[in-house]
Amino acid sequence: MNFKLMMSLIGIVLIAYNILAFIDDLAPIFRMWRIPIIYYYFLVSNVDIAIMYSLFLLTIIPGLALYIIGRKEFSNRVRGSKIASGLLIFLGLILAFVSLAFLGVYISSFLIDIAKSGATQREIAVCLLIFVWGGLGFISSVLWLVDGAKTGEDELLPLKKEINLESQIEYPKDLLAKYLKQYPHNPIGVLEWHIHKKMKEGKTREQATKELDKT
Repeated sequence: MNFKLMMSLIGIVLIAYNILAFIDDLAPIFRMWRIPIIYYYFLVSNVDIAIMYSLFLLTIIPGLALYIIGRKEFSNRVRGSKIASGLLIFLGLILAFVSLAFLGVYISSFLIDIAKSGATQREIAVCLLIFVWGGLGFISSVLWLVDGAKTGEDELLPLKKEINLESQIEYPKDLLAKYLKQYPHNPIGVLEWHIHKKMKEGKTREQATKELDKT
């Protein structure tokens, strides 16, 4: 398996774990049953709250970094997959909701406490950890929603129906090789669609081809 693809998959798993962590952290507030998360029951239940949120950050930070590194490779591999597109959008929506709910509940609670009795340096540090964790969760959800939407778009591209390719069309060898690697399911169709998009911007076919060859 491609190394970057593997990194993106590991990143997805690490980020997805935080969905459960957000839900588990919100559960007492909404009187929900707590999810038996490994961190909570075996590491965090008797550990300082600052350490708890630090441990959560140690999953989402490397998870987000790994996903970003392998994001392009992952998107290319799952392009056109309804299952992958739907899963990313579904997870992205859940993560966006729980991370924003988490931020809203805890930040508002913190501000109320400050207004009443002020805040110690320790409380400010914990609030900062909460803000970073929730913020990274929301950023991750946005990436998943964007990538999920892009993955689904290629399902609708007129790659084979509306693009009539003539056998005499020639492409730069390096450009064609790149598209064969990135879009093995239909390299010529995707290439023609990208050229067509640039021609709609006012470029000639030759200019569009050269520009794609340089990217």
